[in-house]
Formats: sequence, structure tokens, C-alpha cells
Amino acid sequence: MSLDAVDAVNWSAIPNPTAHPSDDPERVAHALRRLTVSTTANETGDAASLLADSGFICSHAGMVFPAAYAATPILLDLVEHGRRTRIKDAALGLLCDALFSLPPAGHNRVDTPHGISSPLCCAIARLIRGRHNALRAHGRFGRQVLTEAELHWQLTIEETELQPDGALTAIAVLEGTPLPPPTQAELHVPPFDQPYATVSIEDLTVDSSGAACIQIERTPTKIIPGSTLYAAECGFREH
Repeated sequence: MSLDAVDAVNWSAIPNPTAHPSDDPERVAHALRRLTVSTTANETGDAASLLADSGFICSHAGMVFPAAYAATPILLDLVEHGRRTRIKDAALGLLCDALFSLPPAGHNRVDTPHGISSPLCCAIARLIRGRHNALRAHGRFGRQVLTEAELHWQLTIEETELQPDGALTAIAVLEGTPLPPPTQAELHVPPFDQPYATVSIEDLTVDSSGAACIQIERTPTKIIPGSTLYAAECGFREH
């Protein structure tokens, strides 16, 4: 597998929440390279252990760091194309740990191509959902990771219609599986440079393609096409 994906990331630009050398994102890059080229069980185990106690996650504290977002596509590549089964298994286990872990306080958000200040867990889950077929092919454990990723849902608004009572009906694209309404959601509005607000989704209907019709209570800001809704609880996930 090519190491270009690791080298393409500007690891030094990613924050180190603890400022401890062992949590330096460059250490994550080093561990990913070692995992990618590992040829023995010991080499694979050592690289996975380094990732589990570095700027990717701190396994004994149940903590996930911002560098995990940049590392996720690389680990997904290893799940799909890793040269050995043990490399694939190690990458999948690390992804599972990242989803279940909590970010350090003040570092629970990342900027993505789809918007700034996305909850870290939701950003990682979206990347995982994008490899649905590869993960399903990995058996029960792969399906387990997908099931967890589904809980970090998002809705992307396509059309809106204001109702006489001030509520809003919207057509949206759903990714993941939200809780039954009413449910609280975190609203991000383009150009995503304004504070996000919490809104209540009072009704939700979804078809098999993921097209959704939602009813939202009165909101403190205007919702326009391209706005994104995340599970409100994800925005509060902190260690």
C-alpha cells in the first residue's frame, strides 16, 4: 500500500490537546507508516499499540484526539487494501476505539470539506459510512463499526418551506440513523462562520434512498439549503 496518503497530511498543523510529546500528531503519522509496511505479527502489534497510546487515541483513558480525523481515511484504506489480514484487523479495531472514545475538552470539533466545527465523532463516522461496502465485507466486526457510525447521523438540507406557525418543513438527505423524534439537533448554516444553534426536529419521515422530510420548531436563525444538522448530543461529547 502507498504511503502517499500519510505524507499528504500536514500533521504539524493538527493540534496536540495535551502538549505532551507522546501525543504529537507526527507520532500518529510515524505509527501509520509502521502499520502500513509491517510484515510480522510483532511489527503490526507494535504499530497498533503506538496508535492506541499516541495522538490518535489514548486507550487507557478512552480519549480520542483531533488527529484521528486525518488518520481515519488511511486506516480505512488499510481495512480495504491492507497487505495482511492482521493489518486490516488492527486498523478496524483502532477505528472502533476512535468512535467509542471521547475527545478532550475544547478539542471535540474539526473542520471538514463539508463545514467547519463539525463534531469530531460525526466527522469520523461520515468517513466510515463512506466505506460501507468494504466494512460490510469485513464480517461481524466491520458491521459493528458501521452500526456505531450510523448513530452519529447528519441531515443536509436541500429545500425549505416556512409554515404559518413559524415551524419549518424541509427536504433533506439523511446519513445515519437518528433517534425517533422529537430529537435535538445541532444546526450549522452556510457559510458556517456563525455560531451553531440547537433546534428540535419534531417529525421525520425517510424513504429507502435516504431522502427525508423533517419538521423543525421555530429556529433562532434562518435555515437555507446546504445547512447541516447533527445529533445535538455529539456536540457535547467531551472527556
